[in-house]
Amino acid sequence: MIASPNGAIPQRLRRRYRKGSALTNGEGLSLVAASVARRVTAVEMVRDTLRSAILRGDLPGDSRLVQTEIAHQLGVSTTPVREAMRDLASQGFITLDSHRIGTVRRPDWDEMAEIVEIRRNLERYAIGLAMARITADELKQARQLAEQLSAEEDLGSWVQKNEEFHSIFHRATGTTRLAGFLISLENAGGMFVAQAQRLHPEIRKRAVHDHFALLDGYEEKDLDSVFAIQYEHISLPLQGAEGV
Repeated sequence: MIASPNGAIPQRLRRRYRKGSALTNGEGLSLVAASVARRVTAVEMVRDTLRSAILRGDLPGDSRLVQTEIAHQLGVSTTPVREAMRDLASQGFITLDSHRIGTVRRPDWDEMAEIVEIRRNLERYAIGLAMARITADELKQARQLAEQLSAEEDLGSWVQKNEEFHSIFHRATGTTRLAGFLISLENAGGMFVAQAQRLHPEIRKRAVHDHFALLDGYEEKDLDSVFAIQYEHISLPLQGAEGV
C-alpha cells in the first residue's frame, strides 16, 4: 500500500476499494485507512523514540540498532522499525549495513560547518521572503514554541521543538524547494545542536534569547537585525564544539 505523507490513501488508489469490498467493513475505506493510520503512527513512534534517545545521548555514537530487538522493546512489528530506521538514516542520524543493522553516527563537525556555510549564504534571501509573507498566526505559533523552549528541560524534546520553531519561518518563505532544503538542513543539524548543548549547557540560554530576538525582529520587519541574529545563531553548535 502506498500512502501519502499524512497517512491518507492517494486518490488514484481509492478507486480500488469500493464500499462493501472484502477490505472494508461496509463503510468504505475504514479498515484500510485505519490500517494505514496504525502503521504511520507506529513508524512515527519508533522514529521519535530513537531520535530522542540519540539526541539525549542515551544512544551514543557507534551504538548498534537491531530491528528485532527494538521491535520487541517497543512492542511493535519489525516493519515500522525498518521504516523508522530508514528515515533516520536519510536524516543522517544512523547508518544501515546490508543486514539492516543500524549504527548511530558520531557527529562529524566538518559536516556541521558545511551546513552553517550553506545556510549563511541562503538566509538573507529566505528571511526577506519570510518577512514579507509570514502571518500573525505563524508568528503567534512561533512565540508559543519559543516560550515552550525556554521551559523545556528534556534535550531530545528541546531539539525537536527548536526545529519546529525555525521551520515556521522556512515555510513562511512560501517556496517549495527552498523551504524543503532549509528544513532538511535544520533537521540534519539536530544531532550537532544536541551534542553542543551536552558539552556546553549554557548554549541553550543563548539560543532561547536569540529566538525571542528573532521574533521581535520579524514583528518589527527589521531585515538587517533578523539576519544578523540568525547569522550567528546557526553557528552556535560549532561554537559549543570548539576543542572537540
